[in-house]
Amino acid sequence: MDETENLKKAVADLQERLREESRSRADLEKRCHLLEKLAYRDPTTGLRSEMYLHARVREEIERSIRYPSATTLVTVCAPEEQVDMLPKLGMRLSSELRASDHVFSLRKSGLAILLVETPEEGARRVLERLTGDLEQFIGAYGYSVTSFPVDANLADEFLTMALQRHEALAEGFTKHESGSSATPTFH
Repeated sequence: MDETENLKKAVADLQERLREESRSRADLEKRCHLLEKLAYRDPTTGLRSEMYLHARVREEIERSIRYPSATTLVTVCAPEEQVDMLPKLGMRLSSELRASDHVFSLRKSGLAILLVETPEEGARRVLERLTGDLEQFIGAYGYSVTSFPVDANLADEFLTMALQRHEALAEGFTKHESGSSATPTFH
């Protein structure tokens, strides 16, 4: 009888340890999930981060290849004196776009808007609809539109092209502000 009691006690102890480890694991998974979510957001602006933009573009391009559809990335560039308004503009745009579309902070002078299942023509319509918000928050702005599969066929090429276009916009604003005759590029 003594041996049976010892076995019962050992089983009960093991079950309690298993329950405690399960709780600890669940707590750790919750914390990891929270950290993962925090990594997707820029802590200073509250917008999705540029690092997350890279991951989302890859996911969307892969999905667009599997289920033939278009994906478009719009970048918006603001003059240096209006850069502090970009987070507010980004949050406003986030609330006005479809739930499947995302707004990201991009470099220090811009935003990126990932429009899922949206061809270039649809992105231009979205820009027309958002013109009032853009002008209200930042006044003058430049933008670029990069569309998959029209502009690029691979995720890396797509993102590289979009970022190059954005950099050209930012450089155009800098040259324009410093007195150069160059004007921001509009695509």
